[in-house]
Amino acid sequence: MVITRSTRLVLLTSIAGAFSTVFANAQQPSNLPVKQITLFSSGVSYTERGGAIEGDAAVPLTFRTPQINDILKSLVLIDQGGKVLPATYGSRDPVGRALQSFAVDVTQNSDRNSILGSLRGARVSVSQTGKPTIEGEILGMELHEVTSANAHVEQVPYLNLLTDQGLVTVLLDTSNTVKLLNERLNKEFHEALQLLASGTDDQRRTVTLHFAGAGKRDVRVGYVTEAPIWKMSYRLLVDGEGKTKGTSYLQGWALVENTTEEDWNGVNLSLVSGRPISFIQDLYQPLYIPRPVVPPDVAASPYPQTHDSGRNADGTVLLDKAKAPVSSTVNGSVPAGAASFGGGFGGSGLAGGMGGARGASGADGAFGDRSMGRAASMDSAGGRRSLRESFEAQSSGEKAGELFQYNITTPVNLPRQQAAMIPVTAQDVQSEKISLFNSADRSRYPLNAVRLHNTTTLHLKGGPVTLFDGGVYAGDARMEDVLPGDTRLITYAVDLSLQCDTTSPGNNVQEASVSIKRGVLTFNRREISETTYTVHSSGAVQKELLIEHPIIPNSVLVEPALPAEKTDKLYRFSVKIAPGKTEALKVVTQRPIATEFAVLTGDIDTLVFTTNRKDIPAGLKSALEQVIARRRRIDELKAAADARSAEITAMSSDQERIRKNMEALDHNSALYKRYVDELDKQETKIQTLRSEAAKLQSEAAAAVQDLRAYTEKLNDPAG
Repeated sequence: MVITRSTRLVLLTSIAGAFSTVFANAQQPSNLPVKQITLFSSGVSYTERGGAIEGDAAVPLTFRTPQINDILKSLVLIDQGGKVLPATYGSRDPVGRALQSFAVDVTQNSDRNSILGSLRGARVSVSQTGKPTIEGEILGMELHEVTSANAHVEQVPYLNLLTDQGLVTVLLDTSNTVKLLNERLNKEFHEALQLLASGTDDQRRTVTLHFAGAGKRDVRVGYVTEAPIWKMSYRLLVDGEGKTKGTSYLQGWALVENTTEEDWNGVNLSLVSGRPISFIQDLYQPLYIPRPVVPPDVAASPYPQTHDSGRNADGTVLLDKAKAPVSSTVNGSVPAGAASFGGGFGGSGLAGGMGGARGASGADGAFGDRSMGRAASMDSAGGRRSLRESFEAQSSGEKAGELFQYNITTPVNLPRQQAAMIPVTAQDVQSEKISLFNSADRSRYPLNAVRLHNTTTLHLKGGPVTLFDGGVYAGDARMEDVLPGDTRLITYAVDLSLQCDTTSPGNNVQEASVSIKRGVLTFNRREISETTYTVHSSGAVQKELLIEHPIIPNSVLVEPALPAEKTDKLYRFSVKIAPGKTEALKVVTQRPIATEFAVLTGDIDTLVFTTNRKDIPAGLKSALEQVIARRRRIDELKAAADARSAEITAMSSDQERIRKNMEALDHNSALYKRYVDELDKQETKIQTLRSEAAKLQSEAAAAVQDLRAYTEKLNDPAG
């Protein structure tokens, strides 16, 4: 069936009529307000809208065009007491492709002459100043050369028309008006231009949600869109009274941005720490598969044929229709951290569901009522107490599957295109003040650090940390994600009270042992690496220094016996340094090195050198002496066989010389007879040499086999 332009219009009219029947009494309520927003650290947000409708309803939602693909991928609708009907949206068929269905081509920036030339056969009327209007069908356009008064030659367009009086040629200038008399063609011309203009407005798109039902009821809408990742920044207040171990006060602020086109008014906000997989797929753009253009076959009508009934490969009957899949219902399962659709987005949904109750904050604290720049305000007991009393964390934390979720306990009001800092945590954590040194930093000075123990139940999302030591700004740091019960080192300043020098004489390779197994001699060596760290303190208090030393792959730690702690790539050694003292730490690691040598094919001089070593075990020495003696015997046999073969080659060459000389001699001559006698002796000698060479080669091969069997049985005689 070929769908013509008129057929397409009829189909669209029928579809529009069907929807108008379904929604004849549909209300047009305002957009469903935003109830819940969940921001993920993977660059997306989950938005929930909710509200009441009555009867049949059509709810339009407007989105930015780049968001449509996410909407089509993730939109979820719930009508509590009604029925969800198909959601509709404007197709994004390329304008150029849509314009191809019109009779008038406006895809190019064409002039009037080109357009008229493309409308051959269309009936038009041409009005002329001071002349009667001419009506007729367009035959085509032509250009005439006209010489003006100043002798300038110009190309002047003429329109050829077939009128009731015959062929007429009309001069076209700026005073002419050409009107299309075909109403359908004229209408399509206008529609094409309107469609062309609509292609320039590509910023917003409307998705209309349709619901059918009776009475007043609640509907819920949820979808995922791209959003800025939410960020965390921390304030860490450590004790400034010289204590190295104790508790520190940690504040966490969440930074969120409302980049949407509407204000957040009383929105329930949740922040999820984790990175669920998210991607964009172009579902909005219509996709067309290129098809080959095949010319029609022109041939005689074939004779009618019959075909047997089709069957599957196993002989069973091939059904006309496949069995329909059993429908299934999603039972409220969504990605961790997203809303649960079961129960109409309520109850146990995302952060308690839309309008759900929020858990109370389990933490307290924050800045006091005095200046942060004054040490006494934060260092004194009263200052720290006022600091806590003035700040309350506005979130509760909970695990959400494999992720962690902060639920903001107070509804958020945030105007569009604005950002906010929200206090989400305020708790005491265990901490320890130390210094940290790593020679890879190319500095002689270590860094001030805090070993932070996450004794809370919260998943601390990574972010910048501003430290205050004794109420005074001490430095900035970065912190990665810290799970409950985990520990992190946070470095924030250079410790000028300690100085660390590193010396390393280089690697020392020592022979360890030699062993043999199945014909392979293995030389075992040890590569010993030694580094000395010398630390001098010029401070007034005792300090603990953690020295980081790289872990060499396949190595073992010799000295010290155990590190204070270890990472995947580093050892950490603890050194306590009294004021004005110098301490040294020597780190020794050992890495085994093994070199293999094949006794059957390797250099025999290496075997002789190894046998003469003083540290070689007696059993291995005896075995190697056997191998050397047998290899020398094999070499002698091969050399003797090669000597026979070389002698045979020399005799064969001399025989060739004699035969050439004999060709010129009389067979009865004495010289000819002497040559015959000499050839006879050489042939006898060659036969003997060949027999000896074959025997020697056979003995050599047998000796090789015997040596191979001997070495295969060797299994570390030294042990």
